[in-house]
Amino acid sequence: MVIFRLLLIAFNVAVVTYLVYRMFQVIKNPYITQGRKALIVVAGLLLLLAPFSMFFGIMNASFLYFMIYPVAISLFLYLIREVE
Repeated sequence: MVIFRLLLIAFNVAVVTYLVYRMFQVIKNPYITQGRKALIVVAGLLLLLAPFSMFFGIMNASFLYFMIYPVAISLFLYLIREVE
């Protein structure tokens, strides 16, 4: 169980770091409209809340979390892939 928890923390750290990095790239890009920037930043912030709520004990790490969170991350990456 300890190894599982460490892997979960490592995954969340990597995801949070990447999300913050991509959101800063989107914010700095002058060719993106303000509405699109707002959508991407709000979606990124919602995705950032999930690991933090689990870390602070608001939400438990469950099977449902492991099913939904990677899908949400992949949809976010699809949303921002055209931004580059």
